Amino acid sequence: MEAWILSNILLGKHVVADYYVQMNFMFKGKHKYGAWGGISHSGVHGLLTALCFTPFVSVSSAFILGLLDFIVHYHIDYVKSNYSIRYPMQPSEQRYWIVHGTDQLLHILTYVFLVWLFVKEIV
Repeated sequence: MEAWILSNILLGKHVVADYYVQMNFMFKGKHKYGAWGGISHSGVHGLLTALCFTPFVSVSSAFILGLLDFIVHYHIDYVKSNYSIRYPMQPSEQRYWIVHGTDQLLHILTYVFLVWLFVKEIV
């Protein structure tokens, strides 16, 4: 039951961090490795993920899970941003939605992995 609740909290967190609080400077800098935009956007994800886990695990475990989300989220966005720059596309194109959907799927699978780590008590 906790895994189901946690999974839903993480999905809600993802919507908040990716759509509600992402600022323009975060979006523009994702294609440059180490740029503040991508780091800060992924940092929001990592921080919120850690907060999502705090009712369920120790603070140190929540920090590790948040750090994992930060690292994975950063690299997924970096690859997507570079692909999108190399192969420009518009929302009117099918490829745009394939890339966007794949990006979102990878983020969701990250949460599945983090919840699996929680369930297996690995972290």
